[in-house]
Amino acid sequence: MRTLLSLDVGTTAVKVGLFLEDLTSLGIVIEEYTLSTPEPDIVEMDPEVYWQSACKGIRAVLRSSGTDPGSVTAITCTTQGETLIPVDAAGRVLHPAIVWLDARAKEEAAFLSDHFTAEKFYRTTGLPEISAYSPVAKLKWLKDRRPEIYGAMHKALFLEDYLIYRFTGQYVTNPALTCSSGFFDIRNGVYWQEILQCCGLDAAKLPEVKPCGTVVGKVLPEVAQTLGISAETVVSTGAMDQVAAAVGCGNIREDVVTDTVGTCQVIAATSGPEMLEKWSPVTVYSHAVEGKYLLLMINQTAGMVLKWFRNEFAKDIMEQYGAAAFDKLGELAAAAPPLANGLILFPHLTGIQGAVNDPDARGAFVGVGLDTDRGCFVRAIMEGVAYMSRESIEMMKLEPASLISLGGGAKSPVWNQIKADVYNKPVITLSFEEAALLGAAILGGVACGIFNSMEQACGFVRMKDTFHPNAANTERYLHGYQRYLRMYDCLSPLFRKERD
Repeated sequence: MRTLLSLDVGTTAVKVGLFLEDLTSLGIVIEEYTLSTPEPDIVEMDPEVYWQSACKGIRAVLRSSGTDPGSVTAITCTTQGETLIPVDAAGRVLHPAIVWLDARAKEEAAFLSDHFTAEKFYRTTGLPEISAYSPVAKLKWLKDRRPEIYGAMHKALFLEDYLIYRFTGQYVTNPALTCSSGFFDIRNGVYWQEILQCCGLDAAKLPEVKPCGTVVGKVLPEVAQTLGISAETVVSTGAMDQVAAAVGCGNIREDVVTDTVGTCQVIAATSGPEMLEKWSPVTVYSHAVEGKYLLLMINQTAGMVLKWFRNEFAKDIMEQYGAAAFDKLGELAAAAPPLANGLILFPHLTGIQGAVNDPDARGAFVGVGLDTDRGCFVRAIMEGVAYMSRESIEMMKLEPASLISLGGGAKSPVWNQIKADVYNKPVITLSFEEAALLGAAILGGVACGIFNSMEQACGFVRMKDTFHPNAANTERYLHGYQRYLRMYDCLSPLFRKERD
């Protein structure tokens, strides 16, 4: 029996999954950690914490599943994008990991924005803007503000690259990870020399780019001994979490769209290179599928809104139901009628980045009446996020036959039904909900030859439920959606007045 081990290393936790050759899950273990925020705009992590958490999770999932550690054939990581770790020639960490949430490089981002138009930057990188979060700006920050670190730096690694180095001793990255760096030419699959030269950055300090799902090498003997696995276990390149999640749900063809509702919301679709022809608010990443791209619209607040409401206005439900509090909120939403007795939510609680870029925008409930109860508020949240999804899908000019629902929001039957009614499309959920873990396992299985192709592997992805649109509700929600689309124009003068 051969097994595939995958790691999804996120912002606050690492998930470790173990799978059989048919992608049946043998178990998942989660190890949490806490970020360091010593100053405003500074978000860091000790890279050793990532490594030790990963090792602890691997040992735990092997133990809890009762699986022979010698059966592990491949290890593959998917990680948060953009988190940078500089190491010296001996692989020693020179600076805490600069986490993707870190915004220290504002001046460097402004410098780059003065030198590269948004159009040129987008056509080369697929990224709509250069910001303080961009790794290219952070590397310039290291060179300019910490020259002793930059001078000693042998390689600038992303988090997946660092873990691969710890497993194998090799410095390797992949196009579906470095594509969000701001220094990668996604059209040609190479580092973008012009922007590196503008920053005074040395391309030799970046790792070799290998395709997703490629064997990097065997685990180091000392790592195999520490984890109790075979020294013949191989480590493969993966992809960043959003791309891995697309692979894990079969979003590798141009007729598939995924709607992930977690803290934020991500609409993702596979595409060719045509989106890069002119600037767009749609982010374009290199896909794990060679020659394909992954289009994304990212909305900052989705599941976060429901969590905020639970924490601030449903503390009694939290105390009574604990971990099942979201299920109870779903019951309240299901008891409320479509359109929530006229209540509608403008769901952009932390600003808008899209066709409109307004960081000062805030959320608003409109239509509160004496018939508005707590269930109406919960339903209005779910409907508002669904409207936001539909707006993103239309902005991306997508016409899918159905949508795959991922993330924490996919666990809510009422929310999935609302999405189906708002989109007027079937909404599908997966039997295995951790799509990024599954996608990483698929890439590992392709790398070691368990699967002949990603297409073959994705044939093992199992669907769970399908929510079909209710025609009467779809008609109601068309009016609600048109109302939602007018909200920004109506509310934006209030945001501007607040700034004044």
